[in-house]
Amino acid sequence: MNKEEINLFIERNLTNFSVNSTGWEQLIRKLLFEFAIAGWNMEHRVFGKEKFGGLRCYTYSEDEMLNNKLKNIKDKYSELSVKTCEICGSEGKMRTIGSWQTTLCLNHFLEQQPVIEIDTQQNIRRDNKTLLNIKNIIKADLEYDLQRMWVHIKGQEELFYFSWQEPNYYLLLKTIPLLLFPEDRRNEISTLFQSLEDCEICGYKAVHQKNCLRCHNEQWNESGYFIEDYGEKSNYIKECQMDIFMDEDDYEKYFTHDRSFEKSPDHQILFSSEYLREYEKLLF
Repeated sequence: MNKEEINLFIERNLTNFSVNSTGWEQLIRKLLFEFAIAGWNMEHRVFGKEKFGGLRCYTYSEDEMLNNKLKNIKDKYSELSVKTCEICGSEGKMRTIGSWQTTLCLNHFLEQQPVIEIDTQQNIRRDNKTLLNIKNIIKADLEYDLQRMWVHIKGQEELFYFSWQEPNYYLLLKTIPLLLFPEDRRNEISTLFQSLEDCEICGYKAVHQKNCLRCHNEQWNESGYFIEDYGEKSNYIKECQMDIFMDEDDYEKYFTHDRSFEKSPDHQILFSSEYLREYEKLLF
């Protein structure tokens, strides 16, 4: 075995990996190199693919010792893949787009998840492209929990779909005239916006039925696990606020431009920098 043989083996098998883009190419090259060094028969092909946002590789050998080595290599690169953007290869994390899991850096995640915008002429835009104008909507349908919406446009068969996972979804829900929704849902929509309360955690007027539509945290109540796990209300609010501040899932970065809810003027941050450092030590 020499360097040229290993390089040929790697080049031959790169195309056997069905992945979404080129961001994992260096990971796959290193995986194949380690396979060769471990003793894999380089005459045999190696196959792999992206599955549930991570890199999967499929091999089998009659040699049990070799199988164990290969398993360790595959596990290693599977773990590395869910920290590597599939598109550009920079640092990434597992994210959900629609119902699909994928591993992306923040920039490419934002490209895949453009923000809903509504301009002064009532054009609904995504990714700087105008989709439709609210004046042309003839009907709007909703899921039972109001978290998904389908819009019908005059003269078009195509439906436009929007989800609560997109910034400004609730702004859109509030902007579309009530008369365009099914009659039995209109009261539910108007009640939602009329009954919103301030969230002591994120500081937006976005609490509906004890849950915040903005930060998605359940509001404090003195029952069950709240008392058992946190003791008192301030501890719970403080921990939730620190989680928002650290923004491990980049949620706040994604929702920076969301205008669905009003900011509460009297909102208070309960944690200090010292408390945050101690909390980070516990987590990491």
